[in-house]
Amino acid sequence: MSAEVLGRVRATLARWDDEAWTAVANRGLLRRARKDLESVAVTLAEDDEQRDAPTVAVAVGDNVVRMGPSGPADATCTCPSAVLCQHIITAGLWLAAQQEADTTPSLSDELMALEATTMTRYAGLPGYRWAHQHLDDLDPDHAPTLSQSGYLAVTFAQPELTIRYLGGGLDGLVLDQNVPHPERYRVAAVLAWQRAHGLRLPPPPPPRSGSTKSGRPATETARSLAESRARLRTTAGALLRDMVAVGVSHLSPAIRDRVVTAATWAQGVEYHRLARLLRRIGDQVDLMLARSAAADDLALLGDVTTAHALVAALDAAAATGSEPATLLGRARTAYDPVRSLDLMGLGGSPWRTGSGYHGLTCVYWSPSRRRIYTWTDTRPENVPGFDPRHRWEQPAPWTGLTTPAAAAGRRVVLTHAQVSPDGRLSGVEVTSAAVTALDSRELMDQLPVQDSWETLALPRPRALTDVFDPTGAWAVLQPARALPARWDPSDQTLTWTLLDHQGETAAMRVPWSRLHAHAIERLEALGSGLPDGALVVARLRRTRGQLVGEPLSLVMPDRAHQPVDSLHFDPGSGQATSSLVDRLLRSGVPDQAPADDEPAASPVPAALAELRALVEQEAQRGCTGAPAGAVVPRLATAHAALRKVGFPVFADPDRSVEPAEALLRSLYLVQQVETALM
Repeated sequence: MSAEVLGRVRATLARWDDEAWTAVANRGLLRRARKDLESVAVTLAEDDEQRDAPTVAVAVGDNVVRMGPSGPADATCTCPSAVLCQHIITAGLWLAAQQEADTTPSLSDELMALEATTMTRYAGLPGYRWAHQHLDDLDPDHAPTLSQSGYLAVTFAQPELTIRYLGGGLDGLVLDQNVPHPERYRVAAVLAWQRAHGLRLPPPPPPRSGSTKSGRPATETARSLAESRARLRTTAGALLRDMVAVGVSHLSPAIRDRVVTAATWAQGVEYHRLARLLRRIGDQVDLMLARSAAADDLALLGDVTTAHALVAALDAAAATGSEPATLLGRARTAYDPVRSLDLMGLGGSPWRTGSGYHGLTCVYWSPSRRRIYTWTDTRPENVPGFDPRHRWEQPAPWTGLTTPAAAAGRRVVLTHAQVSPDGRLSGVEVTSAAVTALDSRELMDQLPVQDSWETLALPRPRALTDVFDPTGAWAVLQPARALPARWDPSDQTLTWTLLDHQGETAAMRVPWSRLHAHAIERLEALGSGLPDGALVVARLRRTRGQLVGEPLSLVMPDRAHQPVDSLHFDPGSGQATSSLVDRLLRSGVPDQAPADDEPAASPVPAALAELRALVEQEAQRGCTGAPAGAVVPRLATAHAALRKVGFPVFADPDRSVEPAEALLRSLYLVQQVETALM
């Protein structure tokens, strides 16, 4: 072996730390390898084999390890192990310890020097094309994050994957998860690093005609999918306009059947976002037909408007020949593997939807990944034997965790977790959990505490068709004080107001539900008696300037055990039975339907409110058979009034479109402006 090769191998291995070794093996093998260094003879060996690439041979006891400049990626061992063994790790640790000075080029320079031809040869043209498209499809809020210490690291959020570069070319890129086609992700990591440093390689040529697994030419399959999507967009657009033309207040079973068919069709052509919207619209139509108290024709109209805009956006994207993943969406059942996930349990809450489902959601904070994760167990209400409140004390989904309640206020390390892009954890049996206790100080030091409501940066879509990450709406608040909880009999909601040091308010609201009775009782008893330094975990939103939240739990100071107080489940300290809750339970007051979009606390401009009222009135009663002259001129007048008060986005409506189309376009503009004013 040459001194040059030996130096390159040592320089590469000197950058490997415990996290890098764990990514390719596990901590148990790493511990055994370190013991081997103390008890087994390790020396350089003569390498008499003729090999295509230069390697270094290391004798580890009776076994010989051969390793090239890529490090463990191309290492072999004479032992019978079919995977990376402890002898390879032992040899790597020993070689790293021999490194004196690193005279190799910088790791960043190595990645920047990789050319398109090299990456195409490594991953193949389809793999190189996939890597380009993967980066192009990523939402700006989920762009890869880059870091540099002893080595380079590129972390992807979708899927959750960290790729470390410790030298040695493309094979030297180490993935911390097992993913299909790892070579594609290695190329994507290189392209991400290059783009972040000002180098953007040209995209690869488009694929030429080939054959799919079914034997059909690829161009024919793509053409068939494009034609089916085009027909769906035409059908869905006509359906949504018909719902407004008929009137959203008096839809028929035939409309419901058309919605169900369109939702199934959308799922089949991989329009996942549109399919979810249509399914939600179908659920709302079912409530309308059943004359349920939870039915809301205006909420239905809002979803119809958003779906209509999404169809238009998909049409425009298809016309350019590129449909971005942010518009297509992703299958809700798609989960990505995460080898190890460090979490802290923040409590749970039971819930019920107006469409007939109920469940339990548990919330976790990951200090290493700096984001919220959730696990949810849900069932239709007509399924016997399931109770969201009882589920809190029933067996947890992962081996090693006894119940969902046992995670609250404790550290939970999940191994082989399955995570969706929006932070939902799967309850698959392959996942195992290791649980350790935390005291108040350990937990509080790791949480993203916010003590100023004005500076809270809550996620919200820039447009109604943008992807929204619901986990970003969770926050940990440190209020200066709290006001006594106040019950509003008009909307059957308890409001508990938190104030920061500047006197800004955040209204914690709990609508009446039998599932929420315990939390209402707890908050009513707590009132203004929030202990100094206590934290409040809540899901927040801003409604036109006002901060509104749903409280989940308290993080109590100076507790050696159980620092998290789950408001929906944990008993209060010596609290008396609430007369309010007792009266509500005895009187049989119905549960309040969940309200994601509550009435504004601060009014919008009068002209905007008037346009919304006009559109809602026409859409509720329908405009079938009404001439365009009966609707569009009134919209034009309302648009002109808005332009006069500084809203030029409200251009004169297109008088050539049918009334239902004009109403949907106007309402979408109203929704966009209201979103911007929040």
